[in-house]
Amino acid sequence: MTADDIAQSVQFMLDRRGNLTAVVVSPELWRQIVAALEEVEDRTLVQALQERIAAGPVASGALRWADVDQEWE
Repeated sequence: MTADDIAQSVQFMLDRRGNLTAVVVSPELWRQIVAALEEVEDRTLVQALQERIAAGPVASGALRWADVDQEWE
């Protein structure tokens, strides 16, 4: 969905003075927006961790699952 598609499918609520007071979107559009934001967040996290990932598990200080699995029960 493009920005133009989104702009065409939202409703803008104005007060008597013409000031924007609310934006109404369908539940489906809202789910798509949230999914897109989560995707951006995931990509940003991976980019931030690229150097650490490339260094490998030992150099990055990763923990072995066998050493911490009891803490997650």
